[in-house]
Amino acid sequence: MTVAATPEGWDEGVQSLHGHFLQSRAWARVQRRLGNRVVVGADRDWCWLGVVRRAGPFRYLYLPFGPSLRTPAALPAAIALARGRAFAMGCAFVRFEPGDVDPDAVAATGARRVHTRQYEHTLVLRLDVDEATLRRGLRSGHRSGINSAERRGISVERSNDPARMADFTRLLRQTEQQRGFFSFEDGYFDAIAGELLAGGDATLYFAHAERSIVAAALVFDFGSTRYYAFGATATGSRKLAPGPPLVWRSILDARDAGSTRFDLWGVAPPDAPADHPWTGITAFKSGFGGEPRSYAGTWEVTVRPMAARLFAIADSVRRRARRAG
Repeated sequence: MTVAATPEGWDEGVQSLHGHFLQSRAWARVQRRLGNRVVVGADRDWCWLGVVRRAGPFRYLYLPFGPSLRTPAALPAAIALARGRAFAMGCAFVRFEPGDVDPDAVAATGARRVHTRQYEHTLVLRLDVDEATLRRGLRSGHRSGINSAERRGISVERSNDPARMADFTRLLRQTEQQRGFFSFEDGYFDAIAGELLAGGDATLYFAHAERSIVAAALVFDFGSTRYYAFGATATGSRKLAPGPPLVWRSILDARDAGSTRFDLWGVAPPDAPADHPWTGITAFKSGFGGEPRSYAGTWEVTVRPMAARLFAIADSVRRRARRAG
């Protein structure tokens, strides 16, 4: 079955297959607000939500953290339907992320491994325990920072007001400038604010000190999982260490709301060298505990060979130009 919109009961189906937030109806709404076409496919043992992306004159179908599968054996059928749908829409290839399926099984569909788009490694914290157990999982530095937050003048608030997204993006741009990276344009976060905040699919957290916002976080909720998607710290506030109490509040709120998992949304590979660009954020996230999880990464299967070849050439040129610049 393929349809152009997410039908009633879609989220329940994704959750029954342990699917990711990026396969939810909420995320489909964000993509439509961004002007992207969304299509879905489903059967008893699998489902996928796909976004039609454009890159210059090329189009491709992207399944972020999809398809969701009951077992790895369901992957070939899911990808076969995605390829057929992509061909009908004039797409050059299908890009997909099949969770924890063995790479050999993914390659057997005719796909090839490509540069990872979503996180390939993460930490997942169990929330179906008491607070004392969660505290025991904290590293000493995080535990000390959380326990002393009030004494150090740090308070944390949460908000589902779409207008507060501007406060978050302002802080995020400071963090990006400090660390030398860029995440997404403001329009991306505006779409999240407009579609997800008021309804509770997303929540903002702000840490305050001396009447200023010194840290912020954006989390997503889907089924029994809360995802720590974005974090930011104000310039000059790192020594104050507002991050641990901020994230801790979001963990406890999720637990109190009935969530059983807290996904920290990406860490460095287990064998990463000390100079890996994610070393710092990995050290911060691992301070909360959690079990490591690794996934198959991002793969592509060709739909229109000539168009896919031209896209690969253009993409290679673009990457070389970016490195040179």
